[in-house]
Amino acid sequence: MDGSIADEFGTLSRDDWVARAEQDLKGAPLASLRTPLTPGVDLEPLYTAAEGALPASVRGRSGAWVIRQEYDDPRMEVCRDAIREDLARGVEAITLVAGLEHGTRVLTPGDLELVLDGVDLTKVAVHLESEGDALPLGLALVAVAEKRGVSPKELRGGFGADPLGTLARSGNLPSGLAGGLRDLVELAAFARAKTPGVRPLLVSTRAYHDAGASPTEEIAWALSTGVQYLRTLMDAGFLLEEAVPLLEFSISVAPRLFVEVAKLRALRWTWAKVLASAGVGPELARMQLHVRSADATRTRRDPWVNMLRGTAETFIGAVGGADSIACVPFDHTLGPSDGMARRVARNTQLVLREESQLHAVDDPAAGSWTLESLTDAFAREAWSLFQEIEQRGGMARALRTGFVSSALDASRRPREDRIARRLEPVLGVSEFPNLDEEKVERPAVSLQDVEVELGNPFGEATPDQRHEALLAFAQTLRDHGGEPGRVAEAALEATRLGVDVFSLGTLLRTGRPSLHLEPLAPLRPAEPWEELRDATDRWAAKHGRRPRAFAATLGPLAEHNARLTWVRNVLAAGGIETVVVEGVEDVAGATEAMGETEAELAFICGADARYPEAAGELAAGLKAKGARVVLLAGKPKGELAEELPKKGVDGFLFAGDDLLESLRRVLRAVEVLS
Repeated sequence: MDGSIADEFGTLSRDDWVARAEQDLKGAPLASLRTPLTPGVDLEPLYTAAEGALPASVRGRSGAWVIRQEYDDPRMEVCRDAIREDLARGVEAITLVAGLEHGTRVLTPGDLELVLDGVDLTKVAVHLESEGDALPLGLALVAVAEKRGVSPKELRGGFGADPLGTLARSGNLPSGLAGGLRDLVELAAFARAKTPGVRPLLVSTRAYHDAGASPTEEIAWALSTGVQYLRTLMDAGFLLEEAVPLLEFSISVAPRLFVEVAKLRALRWTWAKVLASAGVGPELARMQLHVRSADATRTRRDPWVNMLRGTAETFIGAVGGADSIACVPFDHTLGPSDGMARRVARNTQLVLREESQLHAVDDPAAGSWTLESLTDAFAREAWSLFQEIEQRGGMARALRTGFVSSALDASRRPREDRIARRLEPVLGVSEFPNLDEEKVERPAVSLQDVEVELGNPFGEATPDQRHEALLAFAQTLRDHGGEPGRVAEAALEATRLGVDVFSLGTLLRTGRPSLHLEPLAPLRPAEPWEELRDATDRWAAKHGRRPRAFAATLGPLAEHNARLTWVRNVLAAGGIETVVVEGVEDVAGATEAMGETEAELAFICGADARYPEAAGELAAGLKAKGARVVLLAGKPKGELAEELPKKGVDGFLFAGDDLLESLRRVLRAVEVLS
């Protein structure tokens, strides 16, 4: 056989494809299928070869990514046991979210020693995220390693110094921006000299992503943060080539495949462009990229669906070129994760890496017209936003002047509207909710009990020796003369003697005005819907059953089954149970059946053609039988839309409406909500 099978098919132009698509759309333009992603970028329904593509010189990960999990249980011993178990079963690196007031509570080096008991610090990379305590906690890690006989040069991981990320998340820098940047410089100088395997600086987009930032905003703000940290180090005497390897980027992703893969690729591309403009070569410019599941995508209701979200997010990280990935356990929103949830999270990564072999291809997104086009579009728009921030004075100024919060507010309102209209559905919550699900709960942790356990001793020093070490540290703070690294060395000496994190942190803040902002408010799409479910759960606990809605159906099932299913789904999202009586097809039957259901509300459901004749009479009959609220499934037009409310119809349920507000009105009317 000569030639290939492809020769049997003709060559079609883009216009041919557009014409065929619009034929199937029955005359609607192809542009009607576009999905807006950012103010300047749409997800197109049809792509051809991209005008720009990620350059081959912008290298991502080559080979396997590192399976890295996060730990933040406030209880030290519980956290220790979880880390031990996971490391024995496939986790390769850890992120310890810890500090005095968040995550795993740590007060002394002895507390950190307890948490890391059983962790081989010569083999396991330990990444700290400690908010405003990066300097004392990072040096506590070094002191713990030294006590075990591990040289600081053998340590791997990160110290997590990210003052701008801390400010965005918590709204507070206790030692002010100057103090936060001083600690950053101190840790960088220490790492350059003593811990070459540790990246002390972190650029995290968690706060921005969870607050609803667009992909291009997230990229631009990460770039500007990274540039500000590099400038800070260079002002302190670092060479750019020394400063760049000290940075790690931590990026949150949602389960939106095309969008998030393109975001990661565009971020790597634009960061390489930033460094190339300063004369840094492609090898040194390669970004150290950590990808984590977004907290905002997790749901409390039907949390099992979070397993699917975690799988998609891990896939995105792998395809997007992440060096390490953290898959957040499915029960993360409910409280401290249990062993089963952590096992599923780590096995998700193991299966995708070891069985699906996602690591075997470098940049598998390369050549995809969709992904290359989105990567190029995101990179261009993010670069413009980055330039705007730099012209305004950089990322710190953008946070302090409210530029970032204003940008988020502008995009938040339309997104909340999409969530309310189910144009951005949440599977298992606003779409296909399960009213019969068994609620998944995690026991609450008493912080008072946790605080009693703090303060494990460290070292053999006496209280007087610790006091002298603290005085010596205070003296160094006053007299260090701006020499990078002296403060960190003095802090380490005090830490070796067991001086606690709180005391060191207090001295670091002394004499420096704190900086306070309104923290960026997270936007979790499931939350407003879950609030309705919580309210109906409380009502059900009091009344012994859920609020009920009677389905007053008109005509045979074939006419209204799709509409009936849709309405049941909507009502269930608000925690309302639908009562369907078989054989009800007309006004008389529906009115009679209503009286036997004890339902608080009813909805009329049938074909549009039946509404003019029957809906008004039926609404009056349902009200007479005790329905406190009567809804109609559909969106009548013209005179009918004006007449039905006069005859007892209290509202219409239809796709595209603000269904969240409609459900709130219904629940207020039946006294579920006040």
